[in-house]
Amino acid sequence: MPDRVLITGGAGFIGSHLAASHLDSGDEVHMIVRPEGISHAERVRRGAIVHAVDLNDLPQVRACFHRTNPTILYHLASDTGRDPAIPNPAEWPALTRDLDHLLILPAAAAESPGLRVMIRAGSLAEYGNQPTPSPETRREQPRTAYTAAMVAGAHYCAMLQPRLGFPVLTARFALTYGPGQSEDFLLPALLRRCLSDEPTVVRQPDNRRDMVFIDDIVAGLRAMARSDLPGGTIINLSSGNARKIREIVDLVLRVTGTPADRVSMEAGEPPDLRIPTVCGVPDLAALNLGWRARTSLEDGIALTARSLAEAVA
Repeated sequence: MPDRVLITGGAGFIGSHLAASHLDSGDEVHMIVRPEGISHAERVRRGAIVHAVDLNDLPQVRACFHRTNPTILYHLASDTGRDPAIPNPAEWPALTRDLDHLLILPAAAAESPGLRVMIRAGSLAEYGNQPTPSPETRREQPRTAYTAAMVAGAHYCAMLQPRLGFPVLTARFALTYGPGQSEDFLLPALLRRCLSDEPTVVRQPDNRRDMVFIDDIVAGLRAMARSDLPGGTIINLSSGNARKIREIVDLVLRVTGTPADRVSMEAGEPPDLRIPTVCGVPDLAALNLGWRARTSLEDGIALTARSLAEAVA
């Protein structure tokens, strides 16, 4: 029987790929987007139903749940673009915005009788600067307002779970990449500049990042939606292998045929809040979901480069 899927952040990079996957499976897909509209309309597949809703407005969110009556809720909307510096405590409304959105959703979803599971997005960066790879059992050490809100959200959901009629699961993502990603991120920006034969400066080349292709992340999210995991479970969707950024650059140069002198690397002084290595232990996902990251970094970069080249042509 087809599912009714509701995705916050449905027009975002991960949300749009997830929506497309569910549409291909014959599911009914609803997206919640910002009230001001969609910044990347090209990401919205035909057949998806778009709802402009303020996630800070409980009556609006309740009305959306009443209209859609979802069986699966994915909460992917978050304020990832905020300043990574330690904020002024007086700016508390900005500090708690992601957490406010998260807590409003279960309040609205509690009145949605068909909801089977809620899955929320997190990040491996929540573990902070600790020995890697990081298992889900490790105490988090968030270093930014964004990751602090993500950590708090996971614990709030676990605390509320006995009062909820559906499990809330957390997927902590590795650095996700693939076709359609914004150039605010290193890999698509680097690929585009190489394909355009533009010089590029890459900083902190010895930092390490656990990279997972978008199709694998979507497969992991869908496996979590099908699972019978208890509420409060945290799952790393990660490869367990953190490659140096300079290695990633070398792969991009090879895939695009770009001369090495078009990219320069600068070590410099690392910003205080940056995490040199981001990497998660993927064992729980393998054990409980039968999931692992199947797309090699080499293949994923080639697929992403091909998509960018076709978009430019």
